[in-house]
Amino acid sequence: MREWSAIILAGGKGSRLMPLTATIPKPLVKVTNKPMVDYSIAHLIYADIKHITLALAYMGDKIEEHLKKTWTQDKLGDVELEWRIHDSKGTAEAFWLLKDHIDSKNVVVSMADIVTNLPMKKFMNFHLKKRGIATISMKTVESHTSQYGVVLLDDKRKIYLFLEKPAPMELYLSSMAQRADLFLHTNIINTGIYTFNNKITSILEENQNLMDFGGEVFPFLLDNEYDLYGFVKNYYWMDCGNAQTYLWANWDLLRLHSWPVTPNGTNYDDIFVMGIIDSGQNIIIDRPTCFGENVRLSNRIKIKNLTSIGSNVSVGEDSIIDRSVIWDEVSIGPGCRIEESIICNNCQIGANVVLKKAIVAPFSKINDNSQIIDKTIDLGISL
Repeated sequence: MREWSAIILAGGKGSRLMPLTATIPKPLVKVTNKPMVDYSIAHLIYADIKHITLALAYMGDKIEEHLKKTWTQDKLGDVELEWRIHDSKGTAEAFWLLKDHIDSKNVVVSMADIVTNLPMKKFMNFHLKKRGIATISMKTVESHTSQYGVVLLDDKRKIYLFLEKPAPMELYLSSMAQRADLFLHTNIINTGIYTFNNKITSILEENQNLMDFGGEVFPFLLDNEYDLYGFVKNYYWMDCGNAQTYLWANWDLLRLHSWPVTPNGTNYDDIFVMGIIDSGQNIIIDRPTCFGENVRLSNRIKIKNLTSIGSNVSVGEDSIIDRSVIWDEVSIGPGCRIEESIICNNCQIGANVVLKKAIVAPFSKINDNSQIIDKTIDLGISL
């Protein structure tokens, strides 16, 4: 039996990310021109995990199609990648439904809708050293974050209390612990990547009412005196749960805050390019920025820093794009001003359009001379 395998949970709907997820599931949403699910797979391969299974659900057929096209055997080498489509009521049930695919002493459970540079190998080695039933990836944050929960740890990082979104009374009672080696943390968040001893499968088999890891499984393990540990480090992590955090994730990757996780394409002095850019005259491209394949830039265009442009995108002359994310198959007319906005796939933007803090859903058309400020344009709308 091998030491490690991994399961990636990729079944979420991404409802809070609408309308970006109107036509694709959240794991296929691209951050700097790479789907989030691809970051998750690469993260595990980089940690030398040889067997990875994805738990698919919502729009699972679209993810399956992407995996077949992208992760060919030539690219995987000796890594075995497989997937199954199941409906589940929570993260723990999604994991349990794949129990027959766990062929290792220990298993990593990761997510397909986050971007992180968690030091995975150190995380796995920490789990082996502690010999607990489970280890939770945790990250320190600057401010008090009780909305994410609290955790009571000792100096060896063993967890004694784990509360997600605790009530004020629970927080008060937990603070009454008298042991000198216990520390109550309200500035540590659970980043949603876990390691388990494979005994967890039999525990879930015997307690099939446990559907969710954070809200149900971990409190159950503590109540039944299983050893649970927290791997606490300061690393990059972003849950692209809404349009604002999604935009931030693109900016962060462009600024290399998540190194060694980087934007897609070849790096030319902080301009990341996947293919040839067909450009006119007097083009200004700031750094850092990134471009997909088959990008056409007309004369006198300014691409300002922290902008991500996808594939098969054309931009008309005298347009300025600033700190924005442009997806694939997008046409932008001349004289446009686009700032801190997101334009999804298959959109047409007319001439002299102003977009500021706007979200344009897939298959939308914006007519000439429109001004859209701090608004969301729904799927397929023509304005």
